[in-house]
Order: sequence, then structure tokens, then C-alpha cells
Amino acid sequence: MIFIADFLKKSIDLIDEGLIVIDNNGKIKLYNREAAAIFGIDPRIGPGHKSGKIRKDDIVLIADNSLGEDDGNLEPKDLADLGAKEADFKRGSSFILIGRKGVNEGEAFYKTTKYENGSLSMKKEILNRNIKVEINFGQKLLQISVDNQKYPFYYSIAAGNLVILDAKTAEVKFYQTRGYTARQEDIKSILTQKKYIRKGPQGEVPQIYDKHIYSYHSDSYIIKRLLKMAEGKKNDIKNQEAIINGVPTRCTMTSIKENDKVIGAMLKVEDIRELKTIIEERDKALNSKKYLEKQLDKREQRDEAFNKILGASEKFEKAKKMAYRASESISNVLLLGESGTGKNLFAKAIHDASQRQKEEFVYINCASIPENLFESELFGYEKGSFTGALDSGKEGKLAKADRGTLFLDEIAELPISLQAKFLHFLQSKKYTRVGGLDEKTVDVRFIFATNQNLEKRIRNGEFREDLYFRINVLPICLPPLRERKEDIPLLVNKLIGRINKKLSKNINKINSEAMQYLMTYKWQGNIRELENVLERAINICDNGKISVNDLPTKVIKQDSEAKRVKIQGIGSLEKTVEETEKELIKKVLKYTEGSRKKAIDILEIGKTSFYDKLNKYNI
Repeated sequence: MIFIADFLKKSIDLIDEGLIVIDNNGKIKLYNREAAAIFGIDPRIGPGHKSGKIRKDDIVLIADNSLGEDDGNLEPKDLADLGAKEADFKRGSSFILIGRKGVNEGEAFYKTTKYENGSLSMKKEILNRNIKVEINFGQKLLQISVDNQKYPFYYSIAAGNLVILDAKTAEVKFYQTRGYTARQEDIKSILTQKKYIRKGPQGEVPQIYDKHIYSYHSDSYIIKRLLKMAEGKKNDIKNQEAIINGVPTRCTMTSIKENDKVIGAMLKVEDIRELKTIIEERDKALNSKKYLEKQLDKREQRDEAFNKILGASEKFEKAKKMAYRASESISNVLLLGESGTGKNLFAKAIHDASQRQKEEFVYINCASIPENLFESELFGYEKGSFTGALDSGKEGKLAKADRGTLFLDEIAELPISLQAKFLHFLQSKKYTRVGGLDEKTVDVRFIFATNQNLEKRIRNGEFREDLYFRINVLPICLPPLRERKEDIPLLVNKLIGRINKKLSKNINKINSEAMQYLMTYKWQGNIRELENVLERAINICDNGKISVNDLPTKVIKQDSEAKRVKIQGIGSLEKTVEETEKELIKKVLKYTEGSRKKAIDILEIGKTSFYDKLNKYNI
């Protein structure tokens, strides 16, 4: 039996690859969070619905790009029970359908096609609900909309999207999400009255431990191979592409041994849907000069936005790459990090690199606005709404950010009394001004930021869990400065230039010993503290070059390591700084993909000096 301590499980959950471990009998012993996300085992997705099953006369909405494939082996006769004509459907064809459970043949509305190009769509109004069912073959998107609520499902090869509305109220009682194969909630299973589980914020992650692997994954080639490997009958494999539960993955499998005896096997999976999509888009782009030019313009726009954020360390580069991807999306972004780590810069860069960069970027600090004024500041107010209100009324930040980006800094400080109303807006995209009656709709992209632990605040009853799930779509963790010290020389050079302009000074250099102290200091206040220390040094420096004497006592009186470095003497310090400079130049060149012109701009160094350093360090 494989025993994994709680702390180890939590550590494994932080790994950005899916990990599944089984024993000799095929029983699951480990299934980490990333694996659950890849295969949709976690049901806490979407606005939510209760558990239940389909009933007679319930309204059924289907978008399926290939009848009979990855929809539970759905057959034309199954659609006849929804009011469709069985003869109109062929296996492998794409179709959209609006029908009712258990009605007569001929009463459903539907469209079919055997050609996967363009789009297929249909709109209907049922029980005062505006319904739209569509397939976008270019985007590989199956989308069902009920009023303003969209239920999208992106597929790689084949999939079926299903939404069920209550026969009497037209309330959504079921919607499809990733992982329906593992949950056995494919279209056919649900239509044949299999009970479905609860979804949304109140959904419960199933108990996977000690269940057989077949409980969540069908007997595909790769799963059979995993079982054989757990029995000691197959060899390891590495980086093999395979479809698991309809998801394209890259798999690595290895047996687990104890005293030279095989006791189980581990499967490591990487979701390559995005990679597959990129490859397909690339192939299409090769045939379109106009498309390539457009993509190049976007790349240059994003590069320009993110080049303003200085840093080439591994952790910081990872955060920048995540932000880079976020700029291509419209999903909510949550920036996490200590004060002074650059959350504001990241938010602005994401906006400037996005398709909304020509529209407004609106900033709100949730901690700086009194609770009694926050609602009017966000939503706006009508004239005469309260004492002191302008006679003309006032538009809120939401209206100002329409078609642009709204950045809510320190979101953890949003008053608990307003969180429910704000959550309602995020779900509906509709709001009313304070003192008003008319509903308004806006198109806003949200970026949130906090330096606090939101999960802890949820446990303390200070932050709503459902709001947390709504804003935590694309989380990006910004590392503190003490975890990216190799970026300090780059930041120091940039900040010295900025402070010189601010103070009308001409202090352009810092000696090696002073730089070494900056490199070894802990920087609890991060970049903001670094800037303050440099501003102090520039103010008191009297010889054109910052030295140790210009640094505050707290920086000089550091730990034993810093004192030891000081004792070693100027020679070793210069050598250390040279090594740091060399590594920094190499990382910046890697970041710019070898572009020396871009590297010179980022480093803010003269061309001649830059090439001298390349020769000096043999780069």
C-alpha cells in the first residue's frame, strides 16, 4: 500500500502536470488537482445546478459536432424521443437541436450538416427564454445560450454539449462541462435518465481514492497499458500522445517498485489541447498572408506592453508568460503577490497587450473608498440619490470602463455587504445606478489584485466563496523581489534613471560593493522599498556614484552572508558583479529570442558598451 502524507499530497497538487497513481489492482492511490482539472473531475464549474435527472417534457438543447462520437454513442433513435425525425440523422454528422423529452416525432427544431466549416446556429424563444444553440467549426466551439448565460464547450475532435431546462419554469437544471465522460454524464446517459451530480460553487469533488481507474477513464489503449504496467507486464513509455476521455494528452508512464517488485504505476499527463489548437491555427495561417501580418502586429503590440516590465529571472518570466497569455483572453485575471511586486504594472500591461488596448483602463483601489460611497463609485448614481449627490447624477467606473478594462486593486477589501451585488453583476453583466430603476449592460474585462490570502478570508467569513471562484479564473502569482535577486541590477539601473529625472540629479552609477549589499538585502517591501532606498541614496550622494556610505543602515547591517561578502574585498565583489552582469545579459538575450537591439533597449545600455560586454564575457 502506498502511503502519502498530507503535506506531500498538497505539494503534489501544486505540480502543473496531471499525476495519477494506481496499484496492482488498478485502484487509484493518487489523483492530483491538475489531473482533475484536465479531465473535468472537479464539478465546481459554472453558475451551478442541483443534482437530478431528466423528466418528461423537459426542454433539451444539444450541439453535437459528430453524432455517435464522444457523446455516449448517441443514435438517431435517441433523438426521436426528443421530437426529431430519426431518418434525418446519420452517424458522424453535426447537428443542433431544440426539443422536449418524450414528445412525438416531428415536434423538435433542428439542423444537421456533414460539412465541418463555417457555423451552424438556431434561435428560439421558449417560455420567455431567449435560446441560441450553435456550432462554430472554426473555433471548435459548441455553445448554448439561455438569455445572457452562455454554456460554451470547446472540443478537440468530437464532443456533445447538452443543456436541459425545466419543463415548467425553463430554469436550467443541467449543463454540460468538461469531464462528462469520467462522470458518465454524456448526452446519451443523461437522456436515458441517469442521475447527474450537482455543479457550481456548491458541487462536491468525488472521492476518487481507492476507486478503480475504469470508474473515471474508459478502457482506452493508454489506460490498458497503465494497468499492464502496474502488473509488471509492460515497460515504461515517455512523451507519447494519446486521447484520454476525449482529451488530447502527452503521456509518460512508469512502474513503481518496492524491493524490486512492481507494486503499481504512475501516469503523468500534460493537456495538449492548446498546443493542438496552436498547430492547427499555424497551418491555417501559412495559407493566409493577411492573417500572418495581423498576428505579427498583435505580437509586436504584446511585446511592447510587456517589455516595460523588467525582469528575466525564471519565476518572473513564468509570471510574465501567464500574463502574456491572459492578454489574449477575455477571462477574469487575479494577480496575487506581496505589496510592491508590480501588480499594477502587470494589470496595465495585460490591458495594453489586449484587443481592448485602445479603450479605457480604469483603476479602483477597493481599500481607499469608504464603504458608503463604494456602490455609487462603482455603479454610478442618479440625481438626488443622496445628500451631496450631483444634480446631474454621475456615471460609475463600470460605465467608464465599457469595452475596456476595469482593474480592482485590493479586491480582498471589497465590503462584504457589496460582494453579493458585485457577484450578481459579474454573472449577469447588468447593473442599476444608485437611486435608479433602469438596468444597464456593459462589456468590461476585469483584472483583480490582492496581497492577502483570499482562501483564509473565506474561512474567516470575510470573503464570499462564490465570488472567489468567479474572479479566480486566471490566477497569476508575482514573486517577491527576494526570490528574483538576479533582476536587481536591471531594476537598479532603470530606477536610477527614473529617480534622476524626478530629482533633476545626475547620479548614474553605483559601485560594486553597494550593488552587492542591494543583492543580499531581504527587501520585505519589494520594488517599492528598493526605489525608496535608491531615492535616499541619490539625494545624499555627492560624488556622482552611489557607494555603501549612501545606503541606509538597515541595508548595510544585514546577515552574516552580507558581512562576509564585505570582508572579502573589492576584488571578489567585482568578480561577483561581473558574473551577475554576464548572467543577466544572457537571460535578456534569451527573453528577446536573440534580438540584440531589443536587449539593448531593455538593459538601457549604449550599443558600443553592450558589444564590448559581449566580447568581454564571450557571449
